[in-house]
Parts: sequence; C-alpha cells; structure tokens
Amino acid sequence: MTKGRVLPIGLMVMALLLPLLGHSLTLTEDQQEYQAAVGMQWLSDPNHSLTPSTALKALREGNGTTLTTRYPSQGFQNGLQWFLVTLDNNTRFPYWFLRISRPHLDFLDIYLFDRNGNAIDHQRMGDRIPFSQREFRHYHLISLQSFPPLDRSYLLIRAQGDNVIEMPVSIKTPVAFSQQDNQISLLYGIYYGAIVAMCIFNLMIFMSIREPSYLLYVLYLGTFGLNLFTREGLSYQWLWPDSPIWNHYSLPIFNLLTLAFSMLFVQHFLELRTRLPLMSRVITVVTILSLVAIPFTLISFHYSIQITTAAVLPWPFIMLVLSLWLIYQGYSPARYFLLAFLSVAVATTIFILKAFGVVEGSWLIENIMQVGTFLEAVLLSFALAHRMTVLKSENARIQREATEALEQRVEERTQELNSALSARSEFLAVMSHEIRTPLNGIIGTVDMLKTSPLNNEQQHNLNIIEQSGNSLLNLINDILDYSRIEAGKMPIEQTRFDLHGLVNDSLGLFQHKARVQSNTLTCELGKNLGHYCIGDPVRLRQILVNLISNAVKFTDNGTITLSAQRDGDNADYVLFEVIDTGIGISPEQITNLFDHFQQGDSSTSRRYGGTGLGLAICKQLVEIMGGEIGVNSRRNEGSRFWFRLPLPKTDGSASLPAAPTDIIDTTRSGGRLLIVDDNHINLMVAEGLCKKIGYSTEVAESGMEAIAVLLSAEEPFDLILMDCEMPEMDGFETSRAIIKLQKEGRLPRVPIIALTAHAVPDKIQACHDAGMVGHLAKPINSERLLMTLKQILRDPDIRRATGRSA
Repeated sequence: MTKGRVLPIGLMVMALLLPLLGHSLTLTEDQQEYQAAVGMQWLSDPNHSLTPSTALKALREGNGTTLTTRYPSQGFQNGLQWFLVTLDNNTRFPYWFLRISRPHLDFLDIYLFDRNGNAIDHQRMGDRIPFSQREFRHYHLISLQSFPPLDRSYLLIRAQGDNVIEMPVSIKTPVAFSQQDNQISLLYGIYYGAIVAMCIFNLMIFMSIREPSYLLYVLYLGTFGLNLFTREGLSYQWLWPDSPIWNHYSLPIFNLLTLAFSMLFVQHFLELRTRLPLMSRVITVVTILSLVAIPFTLISFHYSIQITTAAVLPWPFIMLVLSLWLIYQGYSPARYFLLAFLSVAVATTIFILKAFGVVEGSWLIENIMQVGTFLEAVLLSFALAHRMTVLKSENARIQREATEALEQRVEERTQELNSALSARSEFLAVMSHEIRTPLNGIIGTVDMLKTSPLNNEQQHNLNIIEQSGNSLLNLINDILDYSRIEAGKMPIEQTRFDLHGLVNDSLGLFQHKARVQSNTLTCELGKNLGHYCIGDPVRLRQILVNLISNAVKFTDNGTITLSAQRDGDNADYVLFEVIDTGIGISPEQITNLFDHFQQGDSSTSRRYGGTGLGLAICKQLVEIMGGEIGVNSRRNEGSRFWFRLPLPKTDGSASLPAAPTDIIDTTRSGGRLLIVDDNHINLMVAEGLCKKIGYSTEVAESGMEAIAVLLSAEEPFDLILMDCEMPEMDGFETSRAIIKLQKEGRLPRVPIIALTAHAVPDKIQACHDAGMVGHLAKPINSERLLMTLKQILRDPDIRRATGRSA
C-alpha cells in the first residue's frame, strides 16, 4: 500500500522542483537518442503577446508548466503555445535530427538560442506550409539542428494549430534517426500495404459477385485508412504535397466520410432494414446529415475537428449494442461483427479521450487506431465470409448475376488485354530495367572471380558464364532498342565522326570469330568516300555490327566482304554492302525477313540461335535515319545485304578535340567511394568491383542513410555511386538533397554518378537534371567501372567544383 503511494508523490515533487533546479537535457557521446519532452516547459499565449525573446525569458524565469510525460498532449488550444528545452551539449556531434510534434500541427517554429539568449537559428514548418518548402521532405515534422558543442543552448518551440496540440520531442544523431525512420517506414508499409491489399481483395470479390456489403466495406476501410494515412502526414507527402489548404481541412471531412460509410456498411451487413426497420431509418438520417455537413466543416476547422471527433465517439457503442441484440435474436454473422468492432471501439474511445485530454498520450495510444483498424479489418473479412456462407442457400440469384458479371469481366479483361498489347514497348523497357538488375550481379561477380586463382577448367567455365551473360545483355539491348523504336523514342544524333575508323573497327570485332570458322573478312572503301561525315555513329555501328555478325554466323569456310562507297546519283548518300558466301536465303523467306521475331526457318533458329530481332531493328533504324535497306540472296549461293544512308562529307581539316595531355593513366589509384543501393546483391557486387580496382568504400541502403553517412563521415568521399530506384527516397531526390546540403556548406562537394539499371534517354536525362555528373548503366564490370571513375575524377570542371587539385 505504501509503495503504491510513493510514485505519485515523487512525480509531484519532481514536477515542483524541475523549474527550481533548472532542469536541462544533457547530450553525451555515449547516447544517440533522447526523449526531450520530459522536463520540457510549456507556456500558453492565447493573445499572441509574446515574442521569441520574451517567451524565452518568461520560461527561463519559471513562468511555464513543467511537463512530465514523453507524449504531452495539451488538447485543443487557442493562440500560441511555447515550449522550452534546455540543452547541455557535451558532445562534438555536428548535427542532430529533431522529430517534433505530430504531423497535423498547423505551424511549428523552432528557435535556437545560445546560453546568453542570443538567437542562433530559426526554422519554420507545419501542416499549413507547402511540403516543398520543408527542409527535409518528410511526412513527419523533422528538423536538422546544430547545437553549440560543449555548451548550453535553448531550444524554443512555438506551436500553433486548430487541431490537438501534441508535442512529443525526440533528438537523435543522424545514424539513430535513419535506423528509427527505416523501422517506422517499414511498419507503415506493412500496415497500409495490408489495408490496400484487403481493399483490393474485397473489391475484386464485389466485382465478381456484386454483393454490396463488400463494396461498402471497401469504402469504409478505405476512408478509415486514408484518414489515418492523412493523420500521419503521409498523404501530404504522397497524394497532395502542393495543396496545404486541402491538407488542413481534409481531416474533419474524412472523419465524416468514415462515419457515414461505417453506418452504411453496418446497416447492410446486419440487415437492419428487415430486422430493425426503425433503427435503420434513424441511421439513414444520421448518414445523410453526416454527408450534408461536409461542406460546413470548411467554415471553421477549429470547431469542426472537435465536433466531428466527438460525433464519432458514440457510434462504436451503438454498433456493439445492435450486435448484441441481433445475436440474441439468433443472427449468427453478428457474432463475428461484434468481435471485429470491439477492437476498433476500444481503440477509437481511447484515442478520442486522449484528444480531449482525458487520458495522457503515449506511443501505444498514438498508434492504437492502426492496431484497432487492422484487427477489425481481419476479423471483418471473416465476418463477411461467414455471412456469405449463411446467405448462400437463399441467394441463388446472386450466383446467376455473378456468372453474368464474370462473363462481362472476362470481356473487359479481353479488351484491356488488346489495349495492353499496344503498350508492349513500354512494358519491355521496364522489364529491361528489372532484368539488368540481377544480370548486374552475375556479370559483376564473374568479373571479380576472373582474377582469383582458378584452374583451366574453372577458368573455362567462368568464360562460358561471362559469354552467356553478355549474350543475354545483347538480347536485352535489342529488345530495348526495338521497344524504343516502336514507341517513337529512339534518338538520332547528327554529329561529326571518322567513317573509315568506324567501318574498320566494326569489321575488326569479328576477325577472331571469322578465323575460327575459316572465313576471310575483307573491306573495300570507295576512293571518294571521305574520312569524315555527319551522321549518327552509334546507330551506324549498330547496323554494321548486326549485318556482319549475321554474315559470319551463317558462313563457314567462305568470304565476307564489307564495302562502302558514295552513291552515284546523290553524293550525300553512302551505299554499304555486306556480301557473304554463306547458306543464302530462299525467295519465300526473304518476304518476311525484316519483320520482328522472324528467321529463315525453324531449322535455322535451332542450329544458329537468335530471336530474329536484329534485322527488324536494322530496318527501322535505317528508315528513321532517312535511308533504305534490302537483301539479294538465293539458297546456297550466299547473300548481299545493302543499305543507303545520308552521310554528308565534312571538312577533315578540323581535327577532333585533342586528348588532354595530363590525362591520368587508368591504373588503380585508389580513392574513397560511397555506394548507395537498396539491393543487397548489387551493393555487394559494386563494393567488390570498387575494391578490386583499388578504391575503399562505404555503403548505404537508402537515401536517408546515405545522407546520414555523409553528415557523420570523418573523412570526405571522392565520389558517390547512386542507385536511382529506391523506396521512400529515390536516387533523384537523394541527389537533390545532397546537393542542397553541399550548397549550404553542410557537406563537402562530392560528384555523384548514377549507377542504375535504367538505360533509356529519359532516365539518363533525369539523372543529369537531379545534379548527377555521370551515368553508368548496369550491368557493369571492373573495366567499365574504372574507366568511368577515372573519367569523372580527372574532369577539370568537376575538380574545380569540388576543390580538388589536378
């Protein structure tokens, strides 16, 4: 009995002594996170009469109330609310993350004063501030602060809002913040993912059987989930970041919508129209009034949020009473319904009582609605299933309607499938990205293994894996090129290049393979061809390589000749010919030879392999570049593939840009890299390849973690390799945040290279728009990686921007 009285008396004594003792929060080197709300002082300013300086003075003189809970909830308040945290920073940590208040606070001003009361910093955020103006684009109210090291400072917080004033305050190091934020994001992802999955599942059931209970359940659960999604600030980030006014007024609207759809669902599920007609009419009237009241919530948010919150409180108890009555009447589905709504009734009651200050806040109470709605959603799914079992015998009509609905759905799906076929190009481009990601792990790992001690048989097997990976990569590139051509997104350049060098290089790629098959490769260039011309060297090389590759593949113990000469009728055009003495093509097969996925016949595909995409791509590339392509061939008499392209001559006297005389040799020189990728395998491969070519590395598996690593790094990094597709904060947003911190002087200048499976021009341009200085498409090997790193690190513009010496 004595023990039970000691704790309240102790808390009372502590609350009385804290102002007198000058309570402060001490930051030490051995602790990375603090709950600052305990001991925080609060002062209400309903008349807006205090300035930051006068509020600080008043709170330091003990005029405020000392708070003793980690989750202080002040209820609905008018005017400004001032909170003071006294900090003794006994560390040298440069930055700390503050997670302050709940996301629905309208305005939040953070002032930092030194021990003498001089202002150091001021930041403003809140629910009424456009999301793009937040220092960190985070769904919670997050602030990055730099407290004076080894000194006392004062953190003054000014809160203003028409909603409940809740002020949990936590202070964390970047590492601790990143870890907690990842955990919270994971929990949110699981919870809201489950809610969405249940909505989709029940919506599909509704579309199959046309049972209104499932649709009303989806509307109720969806609005309830959206309500909680908005309360946590997630809607502001993902759904309407540019609409602070709607973000402000949406909560009372969602309260009424949730209440209305809940009433409609209960009315239909419990069959109140037939079992309790009078109660059904009352609920219908209340539902209509709730919907009609929605526009009036825009008049005064301060009153509407309180009224709509209080209006929800009686409804769970009414539903429980109705359930008990129907169970007594013998309606068995009401048993599951009672169990399901019992959880949300308890959660809603506690949450509303907390909002009105009847009970104190805590972490569990802050999240009790999520727990209650999740349990309710699961149990209501069983309740719906049980109800359908009970009604199955008397609902033969529903079965007939479901069959008709299913036939209609099949017809709709067939139409959707036909529409989807027209979008196959975009699909293939997306799949190219997804295939490149695991392929990066294969090719990168093989490249690391090549330099390890292996016997001849292992080396041979490793070469087979490497060749197979490169073959798969070539196939993916062909598919991607074809999809881009089909979508009309294939870029064609007009640049000056060495035509002689390009032709000889293209032919040289196949010298070894030709010798293996006892073939002779020859090249014939016209005298009037000219060395330099204007065109697209990348696409011309692609066409030549494809045609030469086919000629070598279908020729054994023969000759292949590549010729190029100016067209006699128009000197701006060049005629290219690839002539071989191979197996030839029959007239019947030539008809569809340039169509996609076509080869000579099935036996050719079995013997020589291939998909038939190469010639289709060549034909479309030639036509895009303003030329024409054709073939002359007979079975067993060889083939002649030719194409004409506009490649005007240009002056050869203007030499190409001279190579820099101070280019660093591409040997391993070392450096410090930060690799950012959420895929663990790709992270391991990139780290292994970087270490193989002599670089030291650190890794981060998310954008927030990368920023935290950069902020806490003792030594600067030379370069950042950034993946683009990451959850929450992708590579583009992370790069922009890093560059912003660099411009503000919080981080040293470090170049960023995109290391991504995206290989389409739009994504490459997006990388440059985000501030990245280079692009490296997966899959990669050590040679490509080393070449890219050296090219970036020796770029004089980048050296000047980062302050590195040559």
